[in-house]
Parts: sequence; C-alpha cells; structure tokens
Amino acid sequence: MQLYITVFCFRFPATHCTRSPTAYRNLSAMMHMIKSTIGGGFLAMPEAFSNAGLLVGSIGTLILGISVLNMMSFIVRASQILRSPRYAIMILTDQNIDNDVAEDDHNKKPIDIKSNELVLEPFDFPQTVELVFKYGSRGRFASWAKLANKFTTISLIATYYGVNIIYVCVVASTTKQLVDLYTTGAEVGTWSYTFHDLNIRWYPLVVALLVIPMGMIRLIKLLVPFSMIANGLITVSAAVLFYFIFTDDGGRDPLRPEERSKLVVWPMTRWSLFAGSALCSMEGVGMLMHIENSMKKPRQLVGPPSYTLHWSMLIIVILNGFLGFFGYVRYGERCLGSVPLNLPSDNRLSEAVKIVVTLGILMTYGLQLTVTADLVWQWLKRKTEPKMIIRIGSKTKKTENMNLDYYIMRFILIIGTVIVATVVPDVGPMISLVGAVGFSVLGIIIPAAMETAWYWDPKTENDFENNLQGTNCDGETVEDGNGLASAAVLMSKVAKTNKAKRRMAIRRTIRHVKNSIYVVLALFALTGGAYYNLKEIFTPSHGMPAPDSSRVEA
Repeated sequence: MQLYITVFCFRFPATHCTRSPTAYRNLSAMMHMIKSTIGGGFLAMPEAFSNAGLLVGSIGTLILGISVLNMMSFIVRASQILRSPRYAIMILTDQNIDNDVAEDDHNKKPIDIKSNELVLEPFDFPQTVELVFKYGSRGRFASWAKLANKFTTISLIATYYGVNIIYVCVVASTTKQLVDLYTTGAEVGTWSYTFHDLNIRWYPLVVALLVIPMGMIRLIKLLVPFSMIANGLITVSAAVLFYFIFTDDGGRDPLRPEERSKLVVWPMTRWSLFAGSALCSMEGVGMLMHIENSMKKPRQLVGPPSYTLHWSMLIIVILNGFLGFFGYVRYGERCLGSVPLNLPSDNRLSEAVKIVVTLGILMTYGLQLTVTADLVWQWLKRKTEPKMIIRIGSKTKKTENMNLDYYIMRFILIIGTVIVATVVPDVGPMISLVGAVGFSVLGIIIPAAMETAWYWDPKTENDFENNLQGTNCDGETVEDGNGLASAAVLMSKVAKTNKAKRRMAIRRTIRHVKNSIYVVLALFALTGGAYYNLKEIFTPSHGMPAPDSSRVEA
C-alpha cells in the first residue's frame, strides 16, 4: 500500500499529496477507474487493431479516448452542478419537502445559494441523466426525463451484465487452453483423458465455482484490495505480454506476406468492430458515479489538484494503444479474442501469465457486477418505496435493508452470466458486441444527448452569467451613475456583454457540432458492430479458433 501511495504522491504536486486520507481515496478511485476498464476489453485490443490496421487503430484509440474522457467529465460535472445549492433548492422543492421541516432537520441552517458546496446526497448515473433533462435549458426537455432515466437504466444493466459474461468467457477460454495443455497424451480411461479437449461450453460451469464468491461481495470499499491486487496482476501480465510480443519467440508464427500488406489499414467494413472492442476496453461510465460517490472530495475527480479521471484515462489510453499496436504487429490476423490465448502453449512463463490474467479478471468480477446488481435492486425496491433525494448531513438516513432477498437476486445474476457464457462461449465477438452496442449508447450517445439538452438554452451556461459584468441575473444591462463617465462605463459593459455573447455562441456551436459527430460515430460503431458480431456469434461453424487459424475477410 505504501508503494502505491508513494507512486501517487510522485505523480502529483507534493503540496497536494502528503499521504492523507484524501490522497488515499483519490488513489483508490484511480485504482477502481483503471480496473473497471482494464480487463477483457484490454486483452482484446490486438484483435481490435486487426479489424482496423495500425494507422486507423492508433488514431481511433486516441480519438475514442478523448471522446470518452470528454463525455465522462461532463457527466461528473453535471452531477455536481445539480447537487449544488442553485439546483438543490429546485430539486427539493419539486419533491414537496417542507422548507421549515428541512431547516429544522439541519438545525435551522438554510441552503446558502452563494455556496459552492455539494448540498445533496450523491446521484447515480440514471438519476443524473433524468435530472439533466428535467432542469437543463430551463426545463425545455423535462418531458423526456423519465424516459431518459428508464432507457439509461436498461442500457446500464444490459451492458455491464454483458461485461460480466465477457469475464466468464475469458476465464473459461483460458482455463480450457491450460487444461488441454496439461492433459495432452493422457492414457485412455483416465480422468486426464476425459477432460482433454472437453467442449468449451462445459468450462463456464466450472468457472461458476470461482465467480460466485467474488460476485457476492457488495460493498465497494471491501473491493478496494481486490482492485489493487488485480491491477498489480494485470500490470505484471501486461509486462510479460510485451516481453513475448517484442521478442521473436523462436521465430514462431511469422506474419504471412498478405498480413504484412494489411498492417496499416484494413477495409472500412471492419472499422466498426474495432470501435466496439476499443470502447469496451476504455469505457467505465457505469462505475463512474459509484467511484465519484465514494470519494471524500468528489470535485477532485475531474478538477484540481488531482484530476483523477484525466490521469486514469491517460494511463488507460496508453496501455490500450500500446498493447493493440504491438500485439497486432506480432500476431497479425491471428489475434484471438484474448491475447494471452496467442501465447505459446509450451512455455512455463506464458502459462503463468494466463493464470495471473485469469486471477486478475476474477478479482474484478464483483466490482463490475455491483453496477448491475444495484440497479436491479433499486428497480425492485421502487415497486414499494420511492427513492428520496435528501441533503448531506440530514437526520433522514437512507436505510439499505440488505436482506436475504438481495443476495438471492445477486446469486441469480451470477448464475445468469454463467448460462449465457455457456451458450455463447467465444469471447471475441462478445467483447466487440458489448462495446459496439452497450458502450456506444452509454458512453457516447447518452452523454452527448445530455450535454446537448443541458446547453440548448444559452442562459444555462454558468460561465456566461459569471462573465457578464454590469448585468443582472437576466442579462439586462444595469446603469451606474450619470453623465459622460456613466455613459463610458455603460458602453464598456455593453461591449463586454456582446463579446461574451459571441464567445458563448461560438462555444455552443462547436459543442453541438462535436456532439453530432460523436453520435454519428457511435451509431456507425453500433450498427456495424452489431451486424458483424451477431453474424459471427450465430454462424454454426463459428467456435473457439485455434491459435493458427486465419481470419475470414469481410
């Protein structure tokens, strides 16, 4: 632990990091952020590059990384703005909370409208989406708020449930490869002979014995040690993967001439497959609000001095880009859905890497399941008790009655991931499908719609109002004094107001154009990725390929 904190302090200015509880919480948030994205999708990056080529893959990874960071930053900022006094009063009033009772609950302390403190308890992602549509642009899109909440909830549940299925598929595929290796040459009639070349569909049932204990852990704070261990395991595994990639590996499996000719750019028909896998490896939007809510100083997630999200995304983009680029250079079109499957099967070090990767993914299973389980549980609870929005420090506490029903629900979700992984065991198409459909919607389309709805009305731009010197809250010029001096001051204020309006109009235009481009790219990844991946999944002859299998060009 001291090592991790020392590294964290080295990265950030010493004045802001003295191994304090805040620094530790920021470090924990960074660990969760990285681990929530570095997993099955990360290990599929060489295969992702095989669908785009080195040039498009490198540029695409950078563009997608910037897009994901931009959208996730807006989600966090929007949530924090909604929890600030300006909107907290409206939200509490809309919930029909009596102001006198509220003030008595807080020792007669009213909400200070000029304060920058966060007044309300944290929101989850669907609730943030709903409130953005309800209060953004002065309620212009309020009629869409409930629908946006439901759509986001369904998308979150389906996407992160798919991530857990991917984890089971990765562990099952790696386990099968190891079992087949150690049972080669077994005598007929022995247990080893029985398990050799056993159908891949049996392995998720074995994996269930491992994921059930991890999946039953609910509290994120209890998952911090597992995330740190998993990050360490994945880091060591990545280092060894790069060792195999950069060494000649005894001249094994050299690239064929036709593979070398397609290293730079692949046909556009497969770019959507790249986008799906890359999004799956970089998106952490489902865990974003959980991580922000667990921080002692949540503003530091996207603000100074830590900028935790920005540093996390920088590390994520670099790791994904490097592994995808050099992994594809090494293995070409023969990249499998999880790059450890490409490692030589007669090497002890490669076997150790596969085991370590499997353990790292298993330790992340519970963290990813938390998103799905909490949303499903909230949906079940809303049938009997509505969710309240309350102030920070309120005597009214949110009680979470985690009874037997909750753990039965969580157990059923775990068994469901095992069943689906048994039906669709091939990890490559699953990763690309979840990324193309789920994360295109969650990480790009929904946040772009949120930002557009929030800034549609120019008067909702806080920076615009703050820059209007000499104007009132409605943007009307206020006169100051009489005579020529007053006229000069007035003309100066009018000029500043017009200049601020022009700057705001330019920013608003750029923002809407940017969001339109994001949505077009996301729809391209969604439609193309869904078509090609479903085609691969439901092709009867499609199964777990051998390491020397060739890709069939689309």
